[in-house]
Amino acid sequence: MDVEKDIPEPVKFNQLKHHKGFILDALEKLQPEEAFDLYKSVNHNYIDIYTGSITPVQLCNEVISLLKDLDVFEEIKFLKWTTHIRNYRKIQISDGSEWIIRLGTEENRYIHIHPAKTGSFTVRFKGSTLKTAYCLKISGYNAESLLTLEMINKARINIGLSPVKKLEPGKGILNCWQRLFSDHYS
Repeated sequence: MDVEKDIPEPVKFNQLKHHKGFILDALEKLQPEEAFDLYKSVNHNYIDIYTGSITPVQLCNEVISLLKDLDVFEEIKFLKWTTHIRNYRKIQISDGSEWIIRLGTEENRYIHIHPAKTGSFTVRFKGSTLKTAYCLKISGYNAESLLTLEMINKARINIGLSPVKKLEPGKGILNCWQRLFSDHYS
């Protein structure tokens, strides 16, 4: 799966990791045996996911436009701008969502973006929680499915994670499941 498909250069944006709309679309299309790239893209740290309605391409184009307006789009100017204070900058785009922008490590993609953890339209989950939710979704469960501890632990074991001891309503995997797959939270 090409996570940079349609992402305009010089932007680096992993839409499979940080964009709810793209993630949901990918989960609908993937077969269980094709899910390795999805699981691999998620580390065990916290992951911030944008839940708004702006598409990945629109988002990147807004970032490019903003950087051009600030006269920091060219790579040398961008480097100075992002490393001046903390090695990153926080910006806001048209829907009010906040994004972290830093210097990327790829030659043709020097503008690395991801959602700010405290921004509008951002949800944050542990990587292992996301992997579990993705595995359950790919396995055929839907938003109306009442997840049991047995279902969740079977999914976790299938992807190499330790089982959990208990489920708490509104927390952990149950919270992630609702926030990602329920229309109530869209």
